Amino acid sequence: MKRSLWVLAVFLAAAPVFAQDEAGGPAFGGGGGDAQVFTRIDAVNPMDQVKAFLLTKANVTLTSDQEKALRPTVEAALQQIRDISDRVAAQGGGAGFRGGRGGQGGFAGRGAEAGSIAALANGPAAQEVRKINDDLMVKITAALKPDQQAAFKKYLNGEIKKAGGFGALKVTMEEAGAPLTAEQEPQIQGFYTEDAQQRVQLQREAQGRPDPAKIADLEKATMAKVAKVLTAAQRKALLDSRAKQQ
Repeated sequence: MKRSLWVLAVFLAAAPVFAQDEAGGPAFGGGGGDAQVFTRIDAVNPMDQVKAFLLTKANVTLTSDQEKALRPTVEAALQQIRDISDRVAAQGGGAGFRGGRGGQGGFAGRGAEAGSIAALANGPAAQEVRKINDDLMVKITAALKPDQQAAFKKYLNGEIKKAGGFGALKVTMEEAGAPLTAEQEPQIQGFYTEDAQQRVQLQREAQGRPDPAKIADLEKATMAKVAKVLTAAQRKALLDSRAKQQ
C-alpha cells in the first residue's frame, strides 16, 4: 500500500496539474484565466461581452428572451466592477473608470491597459472581482436551457481543471463517478491550503525563486496526503485522468 501511494505521489508530481491556491480552487472558473466573463470595463453594451464569451467558449447562443432576462444582472455585475475600479483609483492603485454621459465611458491612467479587467484581476481587488465573476457565472448558468447548461458546464469544468487545486480534484472525481465524500472534502481542502501556505513561505525565503527540488518535495508530500484519504476507486480515477493528459 505504501508503495502504491508513493508511486501515485511521484506520478502526479512529475506532471503537476494541481497548482494549489489558498482558496482550494475556483467554484465557477474564477482564477481560470479565460473563464473571466468581462474583458473590458468600458463596454457600452456589456451583453455583447457575455454573448461573445458564451459563443466562443462553449458554443452557446442566447435567445432574445434569455438575453432580455440576463441583461439587468449583467449590467449590475459590470457596474460593480466599475465601482471597484473607481475605488482602487481613488486609493492610488491605478486607473479607474470615468462614467460619462450617454452611456460613454473613459479611462485614465495606464493607456490601453486601463480599461482591461486584467488590471483589476491581478491587483489588490482581485478577490472581489473574482467573486462578482463567479456569482455571474452561476446566474448565467441558471438562465440557460438544459442542453446549453451541459455545454457550459463542460467548458467551466475544463477551466477548473486547468486552474488546478482542490477544485480540479473534485471535478475529476465527479466526472469519474467517484465523487469526494462530505468527510473527505474538508480534509483534502486542508491539505491544499497547507500546501499553498508552504509555497508562499518558500517564495519569501527564496525571494521569489524557490528551489525546484523543494517545490517537487512539497508536491509529493501533499499528494501523498491526498492519496491516503482517497478510496482505491478514486486513486484509480485520478491516475486514469492523468494518463489521458499525457
